[in-house]
Amino acid sequence: MNDIDQGVTVIVPTLNRGTYLLDTVNDLLAQEHRPLEILVVDQSAEGTEEMEALAAAHLEIISYRRVGFRGLPQARNFGWQNSRYEAIVYVDDDIRCGPELVTEHLRALKLRGVGIVGGSIEESRAANEGKGRPGRFNFWTASPVSSFDSTKECEASHVKGCNFSCWRSVLRECGGVDESLSIGASLYEETDLSLRARQRGYKIYFNGRARLTHLAAANGGCREKDMTSYVRALSHNRTVLIRRFLRWYQLPVAVVRLSFLCLAYTFHYRQVDAIEAGLGGFVLGLRDGGRAPRCGNYYGEVRP
Repeated sequence: MNDIDQGVTVIVPTLNRGTYLLDTVNDLLAQEHRPLEILVVDQSAEGTEEMEALAAAHLEIISYRRVGFRGLPQARNFGWQNSRYEAIVYVDDDIRCGPELVTEHLRALKLRGVGIVGGSIEESRAANEGKGRPGRFNFWTASPVSSFDSTKECEASHVKGCNFSCWRSVLRECGGVDESLSIGASLYEETDLSLRARQRGYKIYFNGRARLTHLAAANGGCREKDMTSYVRALSHNRTVLIRRFLRWYQLPVAVVRLSFLCLAYTFHYRQVDAIEAGLGGFVLGLRDGGRAPRCGNYYGEVRP
C-alpha cells in the first residue's frame, strides 16, 4: 500500500461529554489525511441527537458506536478490534487539534522499529510538570514522568492516553490494553501498554509535532467518585507496574514510594479509610500484575 493510501482510524472513547465531543469530532473531520475513519466509542447511558446527526452526515468517515460496557481500557480494546485501518490514533473526547495531527502520527509510526507514538499535549493543569526528555519512566519508583508539552522528537518509555498512536498488530501482539487497570480514571493503562511493547522490542517514539490541546473537562469521563476509591485505584495500578516491570532490587524503593503517596492522600484529605483501601489495592495489584493482561473480545460487537 502506498503511503498516500495508508488509512488511519482515530478512536475516541467518550462518556457524557456533550459539546466537547462534538468539537473534538469536528476537528478530526478537518484532518488533512485521507483515508480516515473516526470511530467514536460512546459509553454514555444515552446518545445525543447532535452526535448522531453529525455521524449520519459523514457516514463514509464517522463510525458512531454506542456500547453497553464501561471502562476506558475496554473502549480502547473495542476500538482497535473494530477499526477499519491498521494505523490507530487514540484521542480523548475533550481535545482540540489542528489538521496535521493524524499526518504527524502516521509519519512517526512509519519510522523503523516504532510500535507506539506519543504526541505533544498542551493543558492548563500540572500534568506536564517536569522538564527534559518527554515520556520518561522512573524504574526505581515506578513513576511515569510526563513533560509532554514539548516540540521535541525522541525515543520515550511511555505515552499519554489522550494523544497516542500505534499499529493494530502491536496491540494484538501485546494482548491489548489491560482491562484489570479499568478502575476509576484507569491510571497508567497507557504506561503499562508502552512498557509491554518495549519488552517485545518495539520503540516508543515521541513526536512533538503531533500536538493537541487537552481541555480536561470537569464533567463526564472516567473518574473516581471519592478520594478513598482513588487511592485504591492508584495503589492497585501502580502495583501492577511494580510487579511487571521492576527488577527485584528496585522493588523496596517503589513500594516505599507508593506507601508515602497513599499516606499523603490520606492525611491531606483526612480520609483514614484510604489506608485500608490502599493496602487492598496493593494486594490485588500484586495478583493482577502476575497475570497476563486481560483483554475482552469485542470483534463485531454492535450497539445494544
